[in-house]
Amino acid sequence: MGSVTILPSIEDLDASAKSLLQNAVENYHPTFGTGSMSCSIYDTAWVSLLTKTGDDGQSRQWLFPECFFYILETQSEDGSWGRLLAPSSGDSQIDGILCTAASLLSLLRHQSLPLQLEGTIPADMSQRATKALASLRSQLKSWDVVSTVHVGFEVIVPALLHLLKKESPSMDLNFDGFGELMRVNTKKMSRFRPEYLYAENAPQMTVLHSMEAFSGSDSEPRVDFDRLAHHKRLGSMMGSPASTAAYLMNVSRWDDEAEGYLRHVVKNGPGRSGGGVPSAYPSTYFEFSWVLSTLFTSGYSPASLESPALSKMVQVLSRGFENEGGTIGFAPHFLADVDDTAKAITCLRMLNRDADPSKMIESFESDTHFKTYPCERNPSFSANCNALLALLHQEKPGRHATQTHKAVGFLCEYWWNSTDKIQDKWNLSHLYPTLLFVDALMTLVELVESGDLPAFQDEILRSKIAICLYQACYRALLDQNEDTGSWNGSLEETAYGTMILSQATRLDLFRDFDDQFHSALHRAVSFLQPSCHEPPRTPERNLWVEKVGYSSPVLAETYRLAALRRAYASLKQQGVQPHVGTTLRQDTTAIPKLSKLLHHTPLFGSVPEWEIRASMVEGTLFRPMVRELRLSVFTRKGVEEDKYFDIIPLAWPSCNNCMRIFAPSCFLFEGMMAAMLNYQVDEFMEAVAGVNYAGDIPKLRDMIDEVVTAVSREAPTPATNHLSNGHVSPAANGDHGSLKSCNGHGPDTTSDVVKSESKRQEVLIPLQKFCRRALHHPAIRSASFHDRKNVISELRIYLQTHVTQSEDNLLLQQGKFRQHIMRDDHSFFRWVRTTSADHTSATYTFYFWTCLLSSWVDKTSHGEGRPSDCFESATEKYYAAAMCQHMAALCRMYNDHGSVSRDRDEGNLNSVDFPEFDAQTSGSGVNGVEDAVSTKNKKAELFQLAQYERSCLEDAFRRLSSCNDPSTCIGESAFTDGVASTGSKTQKKERKLDILRLLWTVTDLWGQMYVLRDLGSRLTVNG
Repeated sequence: MGSVTILPSIEDLDASAKSLLQNAVENYHPTFGTGSMSCSIYDTAWVSLLTKTGDDGQSRQWLFPECFFYILETQSEDGSWGRLLAPSSGDSQIDGILCTAASLLSLLRHQSLPLQLEGTIPADMSQRATKALASLRSQLKSWDVVSTVHVGFEVIVPALLHLLKKESPSMDLNFDGFGELMRVNTKKMSRFRPEYLYAENAPQMTVLHSMEAFSGSDSEPRVDFDRLAHHKRLGSMMGSPASTAAYLMNVSRWDDEAEGYLRHVVKNGPGRSGGGVPSAYPSTYFEFSWVLSTLFTSGYSPASLESPALSKMVQVLSRGFENEGGTIGFAPHFLADVDDTAKAITCLRMLNRDADPSKMIESFESDTHFKTYPCERNPSFSANCNALLALLHQEKPGRHATQTHKAVGFLCEYWWNSTDKIQDKWNLSHLYPTLLFVDALMTLVELVESGDLPAFQDEILRSKIAICLYQACYRALLDQNEDTGSWNGSLEETAYGTMILSQATRLDLFRDFDDQFHSALHRAVSFLQPSCHEPPRTPERNLWVEKVGYSSPVLAETYRLAALRRAYASLKQQGVQPHVGTTLRQDTTAIPKLSKLLHHTPLFGSVPEWEIRASMVEGTLFRPMVRELRLSVFTRKGVEEDKYFDIIPLAWPSCNNCMRIFAPSCFLFEGMMAAMLNYQVDEFMEAVAGVNYAGDIPKLRDMIDEVVTAVSREAPTPATNHLSNGHVSPAANGDHGSLKSCNGHGPDTTSDVVKSESKRQEVLIPLQKFCRRALHHPAIRSASFHDRKNVISELRIYLQTHVTQSEDNLLLQQGKFRQHIMRDDHSFFRWVRTTSADHTSATYTFYFWTCLLSSWVDKTSHGEGRPSDCFESATEKYYAAAMCQHMAALCRMYNDHGSVSRDRDEGNLNSVDFPEFDAQTSGSGVNGVEDAVSTKNKKAELFQLAQYERSCLEDAFRRLSSCNDPSTCIGESAFTDGVASTGSKTQKKERKLDILRLLWTVTDLWGQMYVLRDLGSRLTVNG
């Protein structure tokens, strides 16, 4: 963007923030408080269902006809309500389902019983209901039940479907995900008994916020609504208009207080007498604590915001925190939760007030994380970020080091293993939890480096903190739209992104990319200050999550002003050396040279060099974890320094970021470990196994078979399961007590065989370690039978092929190789797709990767049991196998292209040694030594064949990608009657293919680098 960004002044920002505070308290009611959540069609539909009998005891009337007319006015052309027509934007399907189902129920009730609205109800009610039903069916058909996170959906949706069936028994509402929905429903309801609510001193439970799920129920558990009155707060059922309406519908004696609450919400809520009501009202504590904590942690000071509005907000929060015993909910006297409590603590601490977190810890700490509220089904990432920030803002944060360590560990593991962008249950934008995560880790690192918290003792956790923090900041930068400066065209999401980038400019890890981050900030600031000459922007989507999504103008403006304040500070400090995170930096001296190497490959030729360097910095942060396991399996006896070690951690993040795949850290780490170990296997089989068993190859083959079989049948020890997180245990290292030979006999220690036994152990122990690391990996153990069987089979083939390669090498060294292949009709084509392909490790690694994909990507938030095959249909399996075969051949050809000289020096068989490559060459040179021209011609021909394999690989991947189900597979649509796949399967398959493409790209990159430079290690022993 060519124009110069004009930053608002600090005075202007302070004035805008004061105005915001005034707006936040403007409609504050001494009894009901306040709330700015946007209107919810879902809750409005429930309120519209209320009828009341007149004083004569005979006549009935609709209590809130304005709510029904609001429903009529908001129906979409396709018959739906609340449906978000851009699913790719990350919006939730459940909004449309809940809003459409509840509104359809209201239509049917008003159509059959118009009461006082007779003559005013539109004549097209039947057509409206028909369109609504068609839309609801369509939405249910495509609903991804598994990934839904909204509050109470698993009990609300079945209740709505039941009520609709009661209203119209012939209504067909079956859908594929119904079984999964009811499984989750049964699990949730198995923990609930209505009796839990009936005692006068019974604590509040989250179910009180969703009592509409029990309205009109004919099945167990039936709730006696007459026994719930003691749970009312401000006349409501935990601040929910829908739940309060359901309560009024089902009590035997009318409750005037509950009616008064609803009348207040309809009149004074965000609908302002227009008929609409929000999902929750009031939300006083929530909004006050969010507004103040966000502003204070972004550079606004209490002094600069001093005003009657600030005093009022602080008074409400401090009194609430004190009066309610150190924990609060989203409004006075509602069920306490860790989110609102933590935000209030942070806010009060920023005001230099005492805010002891002890009650928060007592109420919400669990074994592994902080729960948002009791009986929570799935943990909240953002709530744990807020809890951590509350602890870190204490005057003496070290007092709660145990809880701090627990929260940090949980958050880093959550980020490390998230197979896609972070999804949180309270906000649909991945940037919101990312922002909180960055804020928490930056605060943590500052406190550690200042000495206010003890230094990190766990080196693995320290590495993960550095990696996760770096990824959170850098991926946000790469996600920005460079043309508009925004994230997803949204003001609020752009505010989140701007706040993240502002933190990144303070992080020492990004000191070499100051210009890029500050340019991005300039673009973002321009977007956050829309010009009056610009065309109107698209409406802001509902980012916040309750039962359905909602927005809040107060929160949106809070984040916009916070972002501008942070950006102001960052841009004014441009050029100043960042000081946070200096202890996290790793050695980056190799990056300039290696980034130039990558920049010369076709894959990275068009990628800005700064972006390659920034990705490589991320790679250096993995080095301590990889280094810790570097010699955990193989000793690397008999080989030179491993040149590949410096490159492996850098290659994976470089490809990942370049392609914007953003695969999770766990995949990147596994890819690095696989690459390193596969190099070491090659070294080990040549320098150790090949030497020790040079005279008895059959015994080596027997050992390999026996080790693979034995390890595949072993039960892994619990410690082994930590391997994927970077830890290594004695069990993983092969220490299962005294080692026995593969046939069960102990080693023979007589003097004449000690040397032989030592050599055998030198081969056996690393083989066992390697096989255990592969086959005892948690993802392999939990994969489907088919996928695990493939890994076991390919591991055996991979190791056996090294023996075959050694035999071929020996024939080559003896000058007998060509006689051998002529005798056995062993062509280059056959070799490159069998022995050669398997020897590269690409085939074994591919199937290892499919187990990771099925175990990690296919896992469900609600699901249990073993996942399905990574590729389910025969067609998918075939295309995947073809892709694997072509990738392995491509890998071998590139590898051989770069290692011709080394292979000849060491006597290793190379592709160009096959007689097929002699036809176009000028001869064998002088004294049988091939001349340079001949070698160059052979390499050129090999390179052309590699391009053919690349085209086949791309075609196989294209076919696999298009194969969502039999009806969409290439060439099959005319012959099959496939059923459309669910959204969940489609999205998960797309994600699996993305991560599989990363494996392919890294493999391709390695080959392209081999063309430029041999990366292998030369042997220091004679084979």
